Amino acid sequence: MNKLICVLLSVCFFLVGCQQSSSKVDWGSFTDEKTYSYDQKYYAIQNTKEKDGIIFVEVEIYNYKNELINTFTPARASDFWGICWEQDTYNIWIQSADIGLICYSCDNETWTENNTATCPDYIISKYD
Repeated sequence: MNKLICVLLSVCFFLVGCQQSSSKVDWGSFTDEKTYSYDQKYYAIQNTKEKDGIIFVEVEIYNYKNELINTFTPARASDFWGICWEQDTYNIWIQSADIGLICYSCDNETWTENNTATCPDYIISKYD
C-alpha cells in the first residue's frame, strides 16, 4: 500500500512540475498571446517582422469589430517578453529584456511611446 501511495505521489509531482514548467509564470503580468483592454474595446496580438536582417515584434491593435487600427514595433523579438494592458486605461506596456518596460499610450486610437508614464504597481515584470 505504501509503495502505491509513493508511486501515485511521484506521478502527481511529475505532472504538476510539467504543468508549471510549460506555463509562462515567469513572464509576470505579461503575455505573448491575444489580450484585451479592460473594457474589451480593443485587443492586441503580436507578430514578427524582419527589418534589415533583424526580427522585431510588431504589436497590432484591433477594435471590437476586428478591424486593425494601429501597429507599432517596440522591440527585437529576441528581447521581447510580452504585453500587458493597464486595468483602467488603454495604455499598453511592453516588457523587453534590453530596454525594460515601455508604455504605449492611446490618443485617438493611435498608440505612441510614452516615456513619462509610470508603471502601475499591479503590473508585475518578470524582472521584479
